[in-house]
Amino acid sequence: MAQEDRERPYGYDADLRSQEPDQFGIEISFPPHSEAPARIFRTMNNLIEAFQEIDRQLAVSVRSEIEPVMLLEGLETGSLRIWLRNALETMDDDSLKSGEWKRIVGGFLVRAKRMIIDWAEKKPITSAAQLEELRQRILDEAALTDVLTIPAYVPIPRVEVARSLELIANAVKPLNVNEAVRYLSSEPPVNITRSIGLVPEVLTDILVKESVESSAQMILMVKRPDFLGEARWEFRHGKEAIEAKIVDEKWLAQFRSGEVLLKPGDAFRAIVISVARYGYDGELVDSKHEIDRVIEVIRANRPSQRGLFMSEETH
Repeated sequence: MAQEDRERPYGYDADLRSQEPDQFGIEISFPPHSEAPARIFRTMNNLIEAFQEIDRQLAVSVRSEIEPVMLLEGLETGSLRIWLRNALETMDDDSLKSGEWKRIVGGFLVRAKRMIIDWAEKKPITSAAQLEELRQRILDEAALTDVLTIPAYVPIPRVEVARSLELIANAVKPLNVNEAVRYLSSEPPVNITRSIGLVPEVLTDILVKESVESSAQMILMVKRPDFLGEARWEFRHGKEAIEAKIVDEKWLAQFRSGEVLLKPGDAFRAIVISVARYGYDGELVDSKHEIDRVIEVIRANRPSQRGLFMSEETH
């Protein structure tokens, strides 16, 4: 073996491609002397955890009993590059054809992850119909494995496809604009950019099962007013931070004309309309608030400087 080959780390290939169909890699490129280097390793850890969760969902398309276990195959430096492989386990081998089904299904998991990334990078998903099309493509890819004795392949729930994209998008958030991520496999590498994912409104609409609207009187501490009238105000309700748009036009007119002045520590007593949206598992997806009517501004209790330093004998 040549000296050059002995020095190459495991998994090295000139065009960054794995030679094994069930092996994949993650490469993070960054400039020398990058600040806060923990971000790089945090992103790598986030992506590994995201891909582990995505693999569990993808495996269900073939057989719900299959459990992917991710193994570390190799690590390279320069840019940070890691190679991984899935060791598949199942309690129901009788439903699977004999042969190298683990290698075949492992290859499907690698290709399906690449398909999800490439799809979202080339065609940003802006509608539920596009998400459904991606879901069907994943199912078709699962059927091509032909590993089931009875070909009963099932589609991934739509919500899980959406969450897969969200997991990848959240994983790469710590990176700066001059840092890049690539997904590596036996096929050409694909980039994972910070723009991957769904339009937030589309994602929320897909995940939401029902909405609950309520109206209540609340006292909100003003954290950040909206002086321009184009954004939401920021408030604090107990320990909870709340953003809310004020739709009380009469009060807003007084505020913008200078008739109402706000100082640090002031609070609102107001009628607040809240809309909470819940997913199919009963979890809160998001909530929005509007201040329908400002009842009064509660002024902060500000002791005078003189009062702060007066001794008891002076009273």
